[in-house]
Amino acid sequence: MMALNELTERERLIFLSIVDSFIQTAEPVGSRYLAKKYGFKFSPSTIRNIMTDLEDKGLIGQPHTSAGRVPTTLGYRQYVDSLIGVARLDTSDKRVILNKLARFTRDIDGIVEKASEVLGGVSSLLGVALSPRFNCGKVEKIELVRLTDGTLLFVLRIQAGLVKTMFIEIDEEIPQDLLEATNQILNERLYGLSVAQLQNSLGEIFGDLDSRRRMVIDLIRRNSLRVFNSEPSRDFHLSGARNVIVQPEFQSNERIEMMLELIERKDILVKVLMDRPSEGVSIVIGEENEVELMKSCSLITTTFKYQDAVGTIGVIGPVRMKYDKVIALVKFMADALSHMIAHPQDV
Repeated sequence: MMALNELTERERLIFLSIVDSFIQTAEPVGSRYLAKKYGFKFSPSTIRNIMTDLEDKGLIGQPHTSAGRVPTTLGYRQYVDSLIGVARLDTSDKRVILNKLARFTRDIDGIVEKASEVLGGVSSLLGVALSPRFNCGKVEKIELVRLTDGTLLFVLRIQAGLVKTMFIEIDEEIPQDLLEATNQILNERLYGLSVAQLQNSLGEIFGDLDSRRRMVIDLIRRNSLRVFNSEPSRDFHLSGARNVIVQPEFQSNERIEMMLELIERKDILVKVLMDRPSEGVSIVIGEENEVELMKSCSLITTTFKYQDAVGTIGVIGPVRMKYDKVIALVKFMADALSHMIAHPQDV
C-alpha cells in the first residue's frame, strides 16, 4: 500500500492540494485549477504528469475522461492516517460544545441524545451515539412516586448522579404509607449494589417481606427489564439527517434513497456502532465499510465511558468530509461526555 511518506515532495504537494480542493468544492480537480489556486511554480503540464503518477499509485481517480481528479478510498485512507494525532479543534468549537452540553439532563439517555444532537449540529453531519450499558452502575437511590391512581414512577439513581426512570401501571391503589415504607427498605437493602446484582437478585433480597410490600416489589421486578435490559435500539440516538441529505454526494435519487434507508435501519447502525473498537478513534472510509448502504459514507467514532460501561459516539457523512476537524470534534465530544457523566455536579 502506498504511503504518503513514499511520495516525492511534488507528488505529496499535488496530492494534498487535490484532497483539500475536492473537500472544499465537491468538484473534480484539474491541473489548471491547481496551478491558479495554489500558485505552483511548475506548469499545468507538469501537474498533469504528476496527477498521472498519483493515479497509477491508486491515490486519485478520474470520474470520467474529461474530468479532473478526485481522491480514491486508498487516497483518503492515506490522507486520514496522516492526520491521526495532529488534528486539533478550534477553541470556539470547543466552547460551543461545552455550552450546549451544559444544559442537558442527567438522565443517561438524555445526556447521550443531547450529545448526538450537538455533534450533528457542530459537524454539519449525522451525529450518532450508543449509550453505555447501564447495568454496570451502582445504586445510589431508588424512589417510587405516585403520579395517578393507576400509575407509579420508578426512579433509579446511579452513583455519579445518572438516572433511569420507568412508569409502572397498577391495577389497585397503593397507600402512601406503603409506598414510603417500600422506598425505605429498597434503599436500605439495595444501596451500593450494581444494577446487574439488583436485576439478578431482586426476588431473593426481599424474600422475607410481608405480602403487602412484596406485592410492590413484584411490580418493580415484572417491569424491571425495561430499565435494566433495554434493547440496544432504545439506547441508540441519531441527529442531523438533513445535514447529510443536502450534501452534493446525495443529490441523485439513488443515493438519497440509500441514505434514507440507512437512517431508518437502526438495527444496522446499532450493530455498526457496537462493533467499533473499544479504544481510540475508528475511521471507516467509503468502500472499507462492510455494510453496502454505507459504502458511499465515512464513519468516524470513538468511545466514552461511565464506570466500567462503554458507549460509542461519532458521525456519518460523505466520504468527502473535513477529516481533520471531524476527528478532533469526535474525540473532544467523547472526552467532554465522559467527564460530564463522571462528574455531573460540574454540569
